Amino acid sequence: MFVFVALVAAGDYLYYLNRLYPGIYFKDLHLGGSTFQQAEKLLEDAQITFYGPEGKSITFSLSAMGIELDEKEVLETGYWQGRPKSWPWTFKHRLSINKEGLFIPFRYNVNSNLFSHSTDFISSYFSREAENAYFDIDGSQAKLVAEKYGYVYDSREVKQLVLANLARPDLPLEIRVPYAEIISPEITMATYEEKGIEGLMSSYTTKFDPSVVNRVHNLQLASAQLNNYFLAPGEVLSVNRVIGDTVAEKGYKKAPVIVGGKLSEGIGGGICQVSTTLYNTALLANLDIVERHNHHLTVLYIDPGRDATISYPVLDFKFRNNRDHYVLITSQLEKDSLTFRLFGRPLAETVEISSEVLDTFPPPVKYQYAADLNPGEEEIIEGHPGYLADVWKRVYLGDELKSEEKISTDRYSPHPRIIRQGPQE
Repeated sequence: MFVFVALVAAGDYLYYLNRLYPGIYFKDLHLGGSTFQQAEKLLEDAQITFYGPEGKSITFSLSAMGIELDEKEVLETGYWQGRPKSWPWTFKHRLSINKEGLFIPFRYNVNSNLFSHSTDFISSYFSREAENAYFDIDGSQAKLVAEKYGYVYDSREVKQLVLANLARPDLPLEIRVPYAEIISPEITMATYEEKGIEGLMSSYTTKFDPSVVNRVHNLQLASAQLNNYFLAPGEVLSVNRVIGDTVAEKGYKKAPVIVGGKLSEGIGGGICQVSTTLYNTALLANLDIVERHNHHLTVLYIDPGRDATISYPVLDFKFRNNRDHYVLITSQLEKDSLTFRLFGRPLAETVEISSEVLDTFPPPVKYQYAADLNPGEEEIIEGHPGYLADVWKRVYLGDELKSEEKISTDRYSPHPRIIRQGPQE
């Protein structure tokens, strides 16, 4: 019997020589039975998971948050629990630890820089802007997507919350972070319902050269002014009134622009593509055009007769909402295209717009002396022809033509072909 007890005691001694006894906890993390290496890994992996709105979560280890544990002290303290300094070991003490549990005191230091950085990150991770309800477009189909509320989180409150929760016995920790402020969206599904907006009425897209950076910048500024604009029944939209003067003080830049029948550089160059794209969108929605002017020269992004130039405050583009419901205007600028969409009650009819060229005027040739060229050398800058064009609007109900209307006859001057010549040999 004595030999058996001695063998059991020896086996127990050898097994737990480099292990913590069962029942030893750091918070509710059970370290019992673990080797020093295993217990150290458990401490290093101790985590806090934060939960924000709508199931969003993020997890940090204590060390990543700047909450520094002295793992060596924790393990040393845990190791000597149940180990008297003299032989024989008291199994009664170990049985008590195993039954009741022995909890190592939770002591830590805070790395203030790392702690601030991590709580700032958590706050920004859960914070978000409110999102308006919008129509998701798939071809000609429009599906209304619900609005989302925005949330603001305060990193100071997150810090206080973390420090308060460190007193809890749980590890790993789970903390639900309350928001400091909720932000309501400006446009909700109820907004669309109240204004009678049910789906897509029309859309139109024009292309541009993305390498002309200043022009793209101007397109972005101007088109954004018209995005999410609600046009009331009977209201007349004036593009000049909405966009205003395209001056440098508003952020507009120099880009190619047609002035006085000539192509030059000017502040706000390119914004006529905004009014042109919106003009065609309004035509396709069968809305009333109140004011529209064509350019002196043809523009390359649309057929003759389908452009609409603006020049604040003289030349404007205006159209009227002739429906009994609101019309929502949206704009979308992508890598090389600008799209306008009008939303309201989808049309029963189909509108077709066509441009018919009546006459073409070849570009004249102009010669220019060019001192920067070598003797006998020439450089040719291609011109563009001018046109006389009619634009027609045809309205169909199914396959039946319900109406046909000539909406404009426009004349465009040719842009000369320029031959630059160096000095004579």
